[in-house]
Amino acid sequence: MRIVDAVAMHRKVQPTDLDAPLYAAIDPEALDRLVDSQVGGALNVTFEYAGHSVRVDGEGRVTVDGAVHDSTLESTREG
Repeated sequence: MRIVDAVAMHRKVQPTDLDAPLYAAIDPEALDRLVDSQVGGALNVTFEYAGHSVRVDGEGRVTVDGAVHDSTLESTREG
């Protein structure tokens, strides 16, 4: 599940209904590289997106306001 999809699901809206593109909050490619570079999943990146606290861990799990949404590395890319 992508970050955009996780936030949209959390808000119970369509991804296209979100206020801003993901790249307005974080560089998706840089996040992918950072997650890719981690061994053992020790990474946690937290940022604000569309009014929500989003956390991505080194295994690609996405947490939105404390609710975990399974994800994969490639899902951090918007679009």
